[in-house]
Amino acid sequence: MVISRRHPPPPQQKPERDDMPLGDDVLHEILLRVPPLPTTLIRAAAVCRRWRHIVAEPGFLRRYRAHHGKPPLLGFFVNPSGREPLFRSVLDAPGRVPPERFSLHLEDHTELGGNWYYHGCRHGRLILVNWKTGLGCRQILIWDPITRDLRCLSPPPQLDALKGLFFQATVVCAAADMDEGHVHGDDCRSGPFKVVLVGTDRSLALAFVYSSETGEWGDAAEIPVDCISVGSRCVQVGNCLYWMIFGYDNNILEFNLGSQRLSVVEVPMDIQQEHDGLYPITLQEGTELGLIVMSGSCVQIWQWMIGYDGVPGWLPIEAIYLDQLLSLRPGECVNPIKVMAFAQDENVLFVASSSRIFMVYLDSLVFKQLCSVDEFAASPESCPIYAVYPFACFYDAASSLSSE
Repeated sequence: MVISRRHPPPPQQKPERDDMPLGDDVLHEILLRVPPLPTTLIRAAAVCRRWRHIVAEPGFLRRYRAHHGKPPLLGFFVNPSGREPLFRSVLDAPGRVPPERFSLHLEDHTELGGNWYYHGCRHGRLILVNWKTGLGCRQILIWDPITRDLRCLSPPPQLDALKGLFFQATVVCAAADMDEGHVHGDDCRSGPFKVVLVGTDRSLALAFVYSSETGEWGDAAEIPVDCISVGSRCVQVGNCLYWMIFGYDNNILEFNLGSQRLSVVEVPMDIQQEHDGLYPITLQEGTELGLIVMSGSCVQIWQWMIGYDGVPGWLPIEAIYLDQLLSLRPGECVNPIKVMAFAQDENVLFVASSSRIFMVYLDSLVFKQLCSVDEFAASPESCPIYAVYPFACFYDAASSLSSE
């Protein structure tokens, strides 16, 4: 007797990857979602000729950056006493940007004398002011680290009569006023900008605005105040800029870019009692004004909001104990924790203990140790740094892919 055995049919072979290629439209959408870090597009383009062709298409970079919306935080600048401004990347390899890539040499401007001071980074531009005791503000530099474009501005002529006053300065992109699809940190480079100077003579707060479109400074805006100085930290909420003003009462100075008017947001005394630092920040993805009140290692966050009765006021939001969060060593808490900067678009706080600098993501409370505070000291006797200037911008490490 013959017994026949049935053999199961052979399993179907899966088609090779090349037998089911992705369409260009699908691949285009995938590449649009590659994280916007300095080397990610370059590495993607190196996969094959087809990927590189898509990345190199005219207009791809614009769509790519518009998809991500906000530029990545590349690092921060620091202005150590007596030394050239330095850049420090916050990214890990391979996306880390070397310090020399964003170096600014001020030798060509040393004939002015005095000192150059960083006053902040916003929308891909940095602003520096040359200041000399007795002569006041002498020149303003607007610098784009990506393109290396450098613009020199003379201060407003009204400052000739105000040489004893120290002014804070900030630069803002003006292109968004005319283009709803504008992407900050990308289109800003060739677009118009405004420079705002604010200062006080202890009885008046003054503001001056320069427009790159007209090439001129406008008339001074002023408001009576009782303060000694204007804080260096500036945040933007919508069309308004905010600085701390310090004196017998510590409040917040508001400048409306549209109406060109100054006003004061009052900070109640019970909020600021025995504080170790007051810093304006933004909340709710940059749409609301906030305030950090430092006390030792505690970050108390307050929000300025309109109550149910229609009366504006300050509401406590959250308290963050940095000594516990950062697991600081006992010796690092001898002095109060310093707030070095606030990166508005990323909602990141830069803080420093007596020995280390950290960045803290306020949304998640994830933190990262960046470096030692001594990294920027030329010698043990060097003055400590009190501020850093976060720099967020779209940047591709290969210029061949940066041009459209």
